[in-house]
Amino acid sequence: MEDKRREEKPSGVEPVITPRSGERQHGKLYRWLDNFWYHHKWAVIVTLFIAVVLTVCIVQMATREGDGDVSVVAAGPYGFMTDEAGLASLQQCLATYLPADYDENGAKEVRVYSFPVFSEAEAEALANRTDENGNNLGLSVDGYANTQEYQRFSQYITTGEAAVMLLSPWLFEELIGRSDCLVDVASLVDGGVPANAIVTQKADGSIGYYGIRLCETKLWRDNSAIRGKLPEDTVLCLMMPTLLGDNADEEHYNKSVEYFGILMQ
Repeated sequence: MEDKRREEKPSGVEPVITPRSGERQHGKLYRWLDNFWYHHKWAVIVTLFIAVVLTVCIVQMATREGDGDVSVVAAGPYGFMTDEAGLASLQQCLATYLPADYDENGAKEVRVYSFPVFSEAEAEALANRTDENGNNLGLSVDGYANTQEYQRFSQYITTGEAAVMLLSPWLFEELIGRSDCLVDVASLVDGGVPANAIVTQKADGSIGYYGIRLCETKLWRDNSAIRGKLPEDTVLCLMMPTLLGDNADEEHYNKSVEYFGILMQ
C-alpha cells in the first residue's frame, strides 16, 4: 500500500485566506468610513441631532403664524375659550387699546392664548350649578383634561412669548406663591401705588402690588364685550422679562409694558 503522509505547512509561512464565494473585498474608502464611525459615532450622532433640532426650529419660526402686535394670556374657568367667535371678539376689543401698530403690518392685532383651567373650588361650583328651577345642569370638569391644561399654561408662560396676563384669582395666587415672576405694578406708575392695585403680603412680610382687578379698569367698565367674556374678579398682571422668547427682547417687552399701562387704567 502506498503511504499517505500528512502534508505539513512550512514553518513561518502564514496561510493564505481566500474570500468565500460571493464576498467582495472592501476598498480603502469603506475601511476609512468604518474606522471613522467606530471612533467618532457619538460625536456624529450628537451633531446630527443638533442639526435636526435647529432645522425644525428654523422652519417653525419661518412658518409660524403671526402673533400680532402683542400677545396676551387668558387663563381660568372661562367659557369663551371654547368659542372661536367669543375669542375673536375679545381679541378685537383688546386691539382697540393698542397705542400703535407695533409690527407695522397695517393692522392693530392682539393674539390671545387661552387656557381653560379650573381650581377644585371652581370645578365644584360648576358641578353644583342649577337652572332657574333648581335642577342641576349636569356640568362637570374633566380632571385629566384640566390637569393637562394647567401644565400647558405653566409651560407656556416659561417660554417668554407673552407678558400681559388675564388670570383667575386662583392662578394669580399660584404665580405669586411660585416665584417672583410678576412685575410690581407700583413700579410702572409715577407718584405711588395705583388705587386699583391688589395688595399682596409675601412670606417675608414685605408688601407688593402684582395685579389689577379687571372690574376696576376702564377696559372692563367701558366694554360689554369684556364684561361678557371675563368675570369681574379677573386679575390683570404683567410677567417679568425672561431669558427666552419675545420677553427677552427689550424693545418688544417695552411695547407690552406700554400696552399693559393703558389696560390697567
